[in-house]
Amino acid sequence: MKKLSEKARSIGDRRRLLNEHRPMPAPAGHLPLYVGEEQRRFIVPTSFLSHPLFKILLDMAYLEYGFDQESGLSVPCDVSVFEEVVGAIEGGGRGRFDVRRLTGVVVS
Repeated sequence: MKKLSEKARSIGDRRRLLNEHRPMPAPAGHLPLYVGEEQRRFIVPTSFLSHPLFKILLDMAYLEYGFDQESGLSVPCDVSVFEEVVGAIEGGGRGRFDVRRLTGVVVS
């Protein structure tokens, strides 16, 4: 009985180690995004998809990577810029965000 218990514990340990390398699925009503060169994973509400700032991010992703992204939706901007966009969206428009930071447009 002791050997069986040890074997079960060993199998459980291996499963736990394997699962640590797989990201948890996004909860209902959310989607995972991978941001920046380091591909940092964010979970955002699907309600963000209709926000104008977020639409700019999606357009950037399409232009950079196209629609055929196999490993998840990647967004080609710095993590700090993405976090500012999320803050502006969550702030309901009260936060100020310079869209030129997303588009790379420099105004002189």
